[in-house]
Amino acid sequence: MATPDKIRSATLLGAQGSGKSALAEALLYRAGAIHHVEGGRALDIEPEEVKRQSTVFSKIQALTWEKHEIFIADTAGAADFIGGTIAPLAALDAAVVVVDATGRVEVSTRKLFSLAVSHKKPILFFINKMDKELADYDRALESIRNTLTKRAYPVSLPIGQGADLRGAIDLLGACAFFYADGKVQRGEVPESEKDRFEQARTALIEEVAGTDEELFEKVASGQELGKDEILPYLLKNIREGELYPVLVGSANPPMGTTLLLDALTRLLVPSTDLPELEATNESDGSAIQLKRGPGEPTVAQIFKIFSDPGIGDIFFLKVVAGTVKHGEDLINTRSRERERLGHLFYFRGKERSEVPEAPAGSVIAVAKLKGSLVGDTLSASERLVTLPPISFPNTVHSVSVHPKTRKDQDKLGIALSKLASVDPTLNYYIDPEFNETILSGMGEVHLEVVAGRLKDRYGIDITTGRPHVAYRETLTKKIESQGRHKKQTGGHGQFGDVWIRVEPLPIGTGFEFSDEIKGGVIPNKFIPSVETGVREAMKKGQLAGFPVVDVKVTLYDGSYHTVDSSDIAFQLAGALAFRKCQEKAGAVLLEPIMRLEVTVPSDYVGAITNHLSSHRGRILGMDGSGELQSVRAEVPQAELFSYSTELRSITQGAGSYTMGFAQYEPLPSHLVAQVQESLKAAREKIE
Repeated sequence: MATPDKIRSATLLGAQGSGKSALAEALLYRAGAIHHVEGGRALDIEPEEVKRQSTVFSKIQALTWEKHEIFIADTAGAADFIGGTIAPLAALDAAVVVVDATGRVEVSTRKLFSLAVSHKKPILFFINKMDKELADYDRALESIRNTLTKRAYPVSLPIGQGADLRGAIDLLGACAFFYADGKVQRGEVPESEKDRFEQARTALIEEVAGTDEELFEKVASGQELGKDEILPYLLKNIREGELYPVLVGSANPPMGTTLLLDALTRLLVPSTDLPELEATNESDGSAIQLKRGPGEPTVAQIFKIFSDPGIGDIFFLKVVAGTVKHGEDLINTRSRERERLGHLFYFRGKERSEVPEAPAGSVIAVAKLKGSLVGDTLSASERLVTLPPISFPNTVHSVSVHPKTRKDQDKLGIALSKLASVDPTLNYYIDPEFNETILSGMGEVHLEVVAGRLKDRYGIDITTGRPHVAYRETLTKKIESQGRHKKQTGGHGQFGDVWIRVEPLPIGTGFEFSDEIKGGVIPNKFIPSVETGVREAMKKGQLAGFPVVDVKVTLYDGSYHTVDSSDIAFQLAGALAFRKCQEKAGAVLLEPIMRLEVTVPSDYVGAITNHLSSHRGRILGMDGSGELQSVRAEVPQAELFSYSTELRSITQGAGSYTMGFAQYEPLPSHLVAQVQESLKAAREKIE
């Protein structure tokens, strides 16, 4: 294992189809970690990935280059698997945004770039697929600058493109790398490329010099600057997000990957040179600035859990401070449980390499921790500190889940609990109203993959459907009614007699019970029983069988029998009185309204507002932030079950949204019969 100053880590980001997995594979191949390339297929080996021919689960790979240890996270480009992208992005030290040279920057790449910027990561660009027929380097670079950032500057240039791609120029090293028959040969910059080389190198140096007065004076005076003079300032610019280096090449066949590996080691600083991290000192709850050095007490964060059928759960840790050692105990600062670290290893392709220890900056895997979850901090007992949890987006798509066989019902809960424990963007719960399991995730494809894993790993076949909307009922008129329960069966009978007044309350107020009994016509001990009976009757409204809400019930008169009256008799009388009121009080259905904030590139704002309006939505306002716009709206929940898919279709995967409950509102009268009919069919199916 390398020393901390020679450890680097980066997350590969990019739109689906940009070639991230192939690039990760090419880097492993160029570094000698694997012996041949398969266009990404060597890494995408899970059944769902083979089926879909694309990355679904992030992969953490290690390679050695020029005495440096480099950790690479290959991630999915699809928005449904954004959780698997966010986790390594939050933990690792840098990002490489992969752009397809055959087109322009895709809108989904904007979101990924923004995520990297928001996480304050140093960012490199790699223009991939330069060997393809439609590759156009100048167009791709222009698209990066117009769409993502004006501060993107080449540090390498292609020699040729498409079928004529034969090498790449290193602007800092003032040399060229030529590729033929899978081999790399270093040489002089070709005469035909020298003008382009000089222009690009001058532009890079002038940009770097503009951030330092002394360096700027040297450039302005015409002094020739060498690589060693430029590099420290360039590193500072990259670290602080003032400049984004652009590299170029092809993942398959591997060309330009040598320069990318050099860039990872030379243009990125080790994590020990990055700013201190905010953390919480668990001894007193105070905020501290955590140093990342190897001499500090050990702190590591779990950012990924992967379930391997042969090994069990594998936990990936980013070592933030100190050194993680085989066989040591660390404390999970969330649960306060002691975790014994067994064998430490990392992956090189399909192979696992075991190591005795992992210093600060490393990414390491360990199996079979007891109760740890994604985002947990493991800390040395002499100084317990907690790192900020990894922030994942809320789920946006839900389905009801039913096992195809009754014997799988018990197994389903256990399996979903296991899957949710390793995937922070997956939630499930039981809806007691309809006795069905609701599964929530980041989109239809995400939940399809979960269904595939349930079948492959646990042998559970499921069917999915649309969840039921949690409608409510309320009353619109002030009504009085009597409830009288009398029953004689020999011996003591049952007697309870009540008069109640029911009146509507403002929506969202809840339930209010008032006692106006005077003169002891109903003994005090039976008053709570009347309220219990009313509450029981409110659980099922007469309009569509949903709970009744937002009413005030006043008990104002009644009678009792000294022998036959009882708690149960007054409960039944109270329930009967409330049901009679419902028949005459103008019941209405209330539907849940959700508050949305939809974030999209500004080009799509019109399409989004029109789409929301067509779904009975009300636009509340808009806020701008650069090229992104946030549209705030309120929309009935019933209109939103396919919204994640519809939004991605409208915005080509660039849109995202958050959603929360706003309030209940009356359902339009023309939709009531439709809801009643669908509820009737659903309940008949359950019965």
